Amino acid sequence: MNIQAKKLSLIEWMASLQDESLINVIYHFREKAAHNPLKRMSITEFEAELELSEKSRKASKLTSLEEMEKESANW
Repeated sequence: MNIQAKKLSLIEWMASLQDESLINVIYHFREKAAHNPLKRMSITEFEAELELSEKSRKASKLTSLEEMEKESANW
């Protein structure tokens, strides 16, 4: 599968999501990646981030958008 097909598949999958907590995890990951564009993550680091995000989601230890906005103001 080429990169364009992978992106389209991800877009379609995300558009079908109904679980807000999972959407928040994805959003948080995107925001974190956007603030560190020069550092590439290894597969191991990526998998660790996903595992941590999933544990946080299951434990409902998520940061609200308002909290993230306040925190990001200090970056």
